[in-house]
Amino acid sequence: MNKTDNDTWQKLLALSAPTFAGETTPPYGFVTSTLAGLRAQQSQVEACERIGWRALLASLAALAVAATLTVTLDTRDSASDFEPGVRSLVQMQNISVS
Repeated sequence: MNKTDNDTWQKLLALSAPTFAGETTPPYGFVTSTLAGLRAQQSQVEACERIGWRALLASLAALAVAATLTVTLDTRDSASDFEPGVRSLVQMQNISVS
C-alpha cells in the first residue's frame, strides 16, 4: 500500500468517526443496544402472537368441520324408522327355523 492510499483511508476514517461517536460513549451505546434488543424482542413476541392466533383459528375451523360432519351424519342416520337392533330382529323374524 502506498502513502497516498494510506492517507485516503485515514481521511475516510476521520470523516466517518463522528457517525459512530454516539456509540462509543457509554450511555448512548447502552441505550441504543437496549432499545435494539427491546425492538427485537417485541417483534418476536408479535410473531409468536400471530402464529398463536392462526393456530387458534385453524383449530376452531377444524372443530367446526368435525361438528358439522357429526351432526350431518347423525341426522342422516336418524331418518330411518328402526334402530339398528330392531332391524336385526325384523330380519330374524323372516328366517325359517327348522
